[in-house]
Amino acid sequence: MATRPRTGAPRGQSAIGRRHDRWRGLFIAALGSVGVSVIILIVAIAASCGGGHNPSPTSGIEYLNTPSATNTSPATATNTSTNTPVAKTPSATATTQAAGNGNGGNTGNNNGNGGGNSESQDTDNTPLLPCGDILVPLDKDHRLAANCSPPDLVQLPADISAQGAQYMRSQAASALEQMFADAAKAGYQLVANSTYRSYQTQVETFNYWVSVDGLAYAERTSARPGHSEHQLGTVADVGTAAGAYLEDFTGTPEANWLDANCYKYGFIVSYPPGTESITGYASEPWHIRYVGVGTAQQVHASGKTLHQFLLGQ
Repeated sequence: MATRPRTGAPRGQSAIGRRHDRWRGLFIAALGSVGVSVIILIVAIAASCGGGHNPSPTSGIEYLNTPSATNTSPATATNTSTNTPVAKTPSATATTQAAGNGNGGNTGNNNGNGGGNSESQDTDNTPLLPCGDILVPLDKDHRLAANCSPPDLVQLPADISAQGAQYMRSQAASALEQMFADAAKAGYQLVANSTYRSYQTQVETFNYWVSVDGLAYAERTSARPGHSEHQLGTVADVGTAAGAYLEDFTGTPEANWLDANCYKYGFIVSYPPGTESITGYASEPWHIRYVGVGTAQQVHASGKTLHQFLLGQ
């Protein structure tokens, strides 16, 4: 009898082969799915990393608003401008206004006893006059040094002093007392309301009038430091016992008496009416300067201003 394969054996082997093929297909499909997922993940990561190289408008705004951008620079600029010495130092204004020329005129009741100023404050380039000489031509073109002060100042009696203690050189003070005493006998009560002024007082006084009247007007009526006749210690601004000072003194009976008689006592009105073109300063009938009786009589007889007489004009 011929041998035939047994029917059961081949059928069993075919089923096993078919199951193997099916799992292999599923594995390949799963592996493909994983591969696709990995590829998608890689693409997503790449896209995310690529976007980091281009800052968004929002990130740019945040950078401009950081403290380093908004606080550092403005603070530096502000501090630099507010701490600049030229803008903040008071002495810069005082030096600017004090330099130059001036007169010994309408400067109120500011007085001082003693110079107390160094040459370093004296920034004026006009010629210096000798200190202590009562006949120096002190005007816009000539000056006294900042540390020049009279050697023999004395205080005037209280009954002829107004607006505080007043000081003059000894000889001038004696002559003023005698003149006021004779004026009182004639019915005119006179007082001195401003006499000696130190250099520093001139600085403060001139700056005050600039602030009140402006520079142009102050130049006509007030003294730049070093150019005021008040620094000589031989000058008095005269007023009435009733309180008429400066412009209020002009035109009074007392002013008329002073103009007509002061030369007899060694005084001259430095800035008489109608002489501004000569002296450079407005009329001041209250401002008298002691030059000695002999010189005062010569000036009075000459018809010249004291300014012209002392300069030999």
